[in-house]
Amino acid sequence: MAALHVLAAAVWVGGTVTLVFIAVPMARQLEGEQRARALRRLGSGWRPLGWSAMALLVGSGLVLAGNDGVFSGDASAEFYAIFAVKVSLVAVLVAGALVHDFVLGPGLARQIRDGRPQTLRRPLVIVGWLNFALTLTVPVLGTVLAHLG
Repeated sequence: MAALHVLAAAVWVGGTVTLVFIAVPMARQLEGEQRARALRRLGSGWRPLGWSAMALLVGSGLVLAGNDGVFSGDASAEFYAIFAVKVSLVAVLVAGALVHDFVLGPGLARQIRDGRPQTLRRPLVIVGWLNFALTLTVPVLGTVLAHLG
């Protein structure tokens, strides 16, 4: 189960890094409909893979936490505290990713396509960078938990 968790994390983190530093900057060089089309393709290509990885992360993470005694009361207080922080950050990450992928991203694509002012760009960028920071933070907490477990 740990291997599945690590592989799913590699897909989520690696895909996110690739999107943030390679794919999106390349799409930003395009204009108008080409830009909107490129961003739609990036989103539609990434979503099935990324969201599948996230589902595997949540499921396998719960199994691993159970193996470490979280649900039976056998974990240490330190483990519980770090686990609570990790679960909270994962919830914020999932919520942020949902807003980014299904509200702000498509909304900005429509604004670009229609030639309207891009009022959703700043919120999309802020949520995107928050998600990126959480994407890097959560596995670090997972490593701490693995060491404590």
